[in-house]
Parts: sequence; C-alpha cells; structure tokens
Amino acid sequence: MAEQLPRTIHRELYFEHGRAIGISNRWEKGQYCSILTQAGIVGCGIYDLETPAEFGQAIAIAKGTPSCPLVEPEDLLDARIVGLTPQAASLGIRVGMSGRQATELMLQAGKAGSEKQPQAASSRLRVKTLDHVTVVVKDLERSRRFYVDTLGMREVPRPAFSFAGSWFQAGTTQIHLIHEFAESGPAGNLLPEKLRSSRTHHFAFEVEDAEAAIAWLKECQVPILGGPKPRPDGYMQVFITDPDGHVVELCSPPKKL
Repeated sequence: MAEQLPRTIHRELYFEHGRAIGISNRWEKGQYCSILTQAGIVGCGIYDLETPAEFGQAIAIAKGTPSCPLVEPEDLLDARIVGLTPQAASLGIRVGMSGRQATELMLQAGKAGSEKQPQAASSRLRVKTLDHVTVVVKDLERSRRFYVDTLGMREVPRPAFSFAGSWFQAGTTQIHLIHEFAESGPAGNLLPEKLRSSRTHHFAFEVEDAEAAIAWLKECQVPILGGPKPRPDGYMQVFITDPDGHVVELCSPPKKL
C-alpha cells in the first residue's frame, strides 16, 4: 500500500477589496487553515501571536468549534476573531469581527501600501523598523537595575566603544545607554520636572498589561507621571520616568473578550 501523504492546498479567494490566497493543510488528527494577504494573515488558532507581534506582523486568529472546525480557508470567513497582534489592530481589526471583515481590512491596507510604494521607491530609501533609542545617563548600574530588574529587558553585548555604556534588549527593541562624559550630551531629561508628561518627548514599550504593572512599578518606587489611561484605539497607557528623568511609556493592547 502506497504511503499516504498529508494534504495541502492553496487557491485564490476573491473579496470586495481584492484577492487573497487561501491555504489548508491536513494530516492525521490535525489541520489548520489561513488566508494570506499582502498585509498579513487571517488564520486559525494554531497560530502563535507572541512571535509575529515581536516582529511587527499583522496576524488575526479565529476560533472554530467541535461542530464547526476550521479546515478550509472559507471556514474562516464566518468565524469570529478571538486574538490579534498589535499590527493587525492598527489596521482596524478588532476581536469579535468576522474573518471576512478582517480579511477585507488587510486587503485594503495592502492596496494602500502598494499605492504608496512607488513614492517610497523613488526616494531610494525606506525605513524598515526602529533599531534603537539612545539616552545619556549619569549612573550605568542604576539604569541597569531599572531596564533589567524593573522592566525585564536583558543586557546584551556592546561593541568596544571608546566610552562607557550598556545595551539592553526586549524582542527587536534595543535601548543604548551612554555614560555621561565630557564629549557626550548631558545626561537626563533637560525639561523641568513639572513639564514632563505624556505629551512631551518619550519612547514607548509594549507590555502584557500596563494597568496591572502599576503595583510593580510602585513597589519598585518608579515615578508615575500619568495613567493608566486608555488611548483612543483602546490601548492602555502608563507613563513613568527612568532614573535620569527620561519619559517612558508602557502600553498594552486592548484586552481580549
């Protein structure tokens, strides 16, 4: 008897705002399906959200039921979205909408991106991502405790510069610290303390639950400038300062229903 291979199919699907690729894979006691667009993927619950979120990918997942499993890509169209990455949320996708609605939003985003592409190409330059943020600090060890012990980043190797500093990383995000010296800029936030707020220069980190982080921040005696408060798109925001007074935002996506 010939060995039976797992089954995989893909086909074009047609929507109001364009075409997408529907994919279905099946094997013994398992299956998954997805709809692939230019801007991202609408898929079933087999997809992990943490990893694509770390790399800025738009992923929205729907959930089937024992009576209505998600096997073919068309099964996703009437299923409800139960989870998504922040990039998918930025396209207007929300928990509770149908897979068809999510796909249409991704197709619209992909079309808009294609229309803008010639302008970006003509400039011969296109930013890919934010690589790092550099701040000047007075005390490297004090700042290390803040970024590693309080915020949970990890210290990573730093090139052999001729001046002192430290690098920290979480996901693809890096913070580069320069220890204040004669040839550096001044350490800390040059704004008077009373003017430091959410509406001045700051950088932001995404966390799992910004609101729940308040108790830990208070335990660590971190100054809290504002929040927790919701952003118009549903993200929760908390504003704090690091040991040198730099304003730091902690934000988290809308909670799943």
